Amino acid sequence: MRQKAACLIILLFVGILIAPAQSAARPETGTIIRDMIRSGDGLLVIYNNWTMDTVAVLTDKWDKPKVAVYLRTKDALEVDGIKDGEYSLYFTIGSGWNSSAGDFETVYNHVLFPPMVFETDDTDYTIQEVELQEADATNFVPGRFSFPDIRS
Repeated sequence: MRQKAACLIILLFVGILIAPAQSAARPETGTIIRDMIRSGDGLLVIYNNWTMDTVAVLTDKWDKPKVAVYLRTKDALEVDGIKDGEYSLYFTIGSGWNSSAGDFETVYNHVLFPPMVFETDDTDYTIQEVELQEADATNFVPGRFSFPDIRS
């Protein structure tokens, strides 16, 4: 009985040591990397149909990061509370998330979407939906545009 208890304690200890390393490299969908005070009514919905994880970065019109959120492959998320204004939406796609670098260890692509506008009036608010799809080829050219700095 003592031997079984000792084995269980050792397994639990090893599991505790291993688990943080795995989760740090691949956060859960919806993990906030950078955030702003979100007191608006706008809603951004992202469907990741890629076979790779991504981080979505919403920036203001001066490319200052406002919200950055992790999105696992074949998953979706909603970012609510977006204030009225014009924003750009960037994605970094890769594996092995490195929060101190603000990017993946292995970057497969950086993507910049056209500017999007969020507006609210008395009865309506903007819902922007983005669906990420696989492509047969990539046009990834490193350095084509400057990816926002979201280092922690």
